[in-house]
Amino acid sequence: MRKALLALLLLSPALAQPLPEALKRAPEVAAVVSARLDYEVKAKDLARTLQDPLRTALTELQARQGEALAQARLQRALAQAESDIVAAYAQALEATLQRELAEKALEVAELGLRATEVRVRGGGATSLDLLEAQNRVLEARKNLDAARRGEESALAALANLVGPWKPEAVRELPPLPGPEVVEALLKAHADLLQLRQSLELIRFQRGLLDEGFAPRKDIEALEDQAQTLEANLKNLERSLRLGLQSRHAQLSPLLQGVKTAEEAYRAAKERYAAEEKRFQAGLASRLSLLQQELALKQAALALEQAKHAYLKAYYGLLASR
Repeated sequence: MRKALLALLLLSPALAQPLPEALKRAPEVAAVVSARLDYEVKAKDLARTLQDPLRTALTELQARQGEALAQARLQRALAQAESDIVAAYAQALEATLQRELAEKALEVAELGLRATEVRVRGGGATSLDLLEAQNRVLEARKNLDAARRGEESALAALANLVGPWKPEAVRELPPLPGPEVVEALLKAHADLLQLRQSLELIRFQRGLLDEGFAPRKDIEALEDQAQTLEANLKNLERSLRLGLQSRHAQLSPLLQGVKTAEEAYRAAKERYAAEEKRFQAGLASRLSLLQQELALKQAALALEQAKHAYLKAYYGLLASR
């Protein structure tokens, strides 16, 4: 059990600031605190049981099982808290970028409106063109209001987990884990452990019964229970393995999506730099420069969304235990 947990911890990446600092708040999440308290109780129960000179093999087994299961549930609660923090962090950062994008879109729309007004006065545009430009400004303002509300809500959700936090872009991503992570997660899975423990306990109780002293029906009842548990364990393990393999298979395409988004972002940066030079040389308008800046912000948002999709899938996989 501890070896499996160690293998999982080795998969945990050292991400760029400040997400690692946010993840450090995971032990403070309510569900983790509750699981830790339960583990501490079970650990004390085990310690007291081991100190009892009159303990039986059965009571010791039950105490050890209780402590191991509580530990597995604590690790699952911690992994789930980290997954929740990553999801909330990503949502908050994306909401901030969307608000910035909406602000830039409004700036572009307002400049476009002023340009249309000049053209109308000079006879180069119609009243319909002016109305369309005005509508674009109204729509941009509406989008900005919605983006601000979305950012406020997302930051509040993140603060609910880690306290007041201003998320920043993640610069490094955890490497793609190998297929061995599936087996490590299965070994650490709390539900599978509980079934294994139940099967172990039934077999232990069966071993205590002797056909010369116990009714055959009691022995058969335990044997039937053991067969049922074995079947349930195999079915659950098969189902969980397929689910984990599916989750793991999703990571590679998501990581490739990040590379594609990075290329698109670099191309957008180059286009913006070229347009800025043209603007400085008097070859491009302020409006065209703003439009390229808007395109650059859109590419930046798409890149962060691609990173976040991978991060959420990665931590979601580690929480599947």
